[in-house]
Amino acid sequence: MSTAHRDLALGKPIRRSEIVERAESWLRPSVPYSQTKFHQNEYGIYRTDCSGYVSMAWGLPGVPPNRHGGLDTIGLARISSLITKDELVAGDVLLRTEGTNLTRHVTIFHEWATGHRTAYWGFEQSGETGTVRRRISFPYDQSGELYEPRRYALTASPKF
Repeated sequence: MSTAHRDLALGKPIRRSEIVERAESWLRPSVPYSQTKFHQNEYGIYRTDCSGYVSMAWGLPGVPPNRHGGLDTIGLARISSLITKDELVAGDVLLRTEGTNLTRHVTIFHEWATGHRTAYWGFEQSGETGTVRRRISFPYDQSGELYEPRRYALTASPKF
């Protein structure tokens, strides 16, 4: 792991099955979206926007010790590595770091929805829906060119 990853990798190693289990926890019931509010469940207290959701799913520090309730999309990019489309497995993300806090976004990859890998099932926290698991065109609906597949530096292995 690079020095940058080591300095910013705030969580413990996590299995892909744990990431999925944690992501599903915000579906019971769906957590409303907010960039300023927090949600508490058995996994801690996290900001209820897309990057707070991924921070929770990846097991990063919530409140406390991170008063922000997780990392933002730029922080998630710093603790993850760019991967290829063919390497995507459950727990990886599709991440957009371009733009502002109103246009940056991240979604959690769960599994391919088609054999041609043109769509996948993803977990997402968005302003329009709150937390959902939905079918998403690869890499991310209509604004796909700005989304990169990425893997958390402390994911235990490519398998469950």
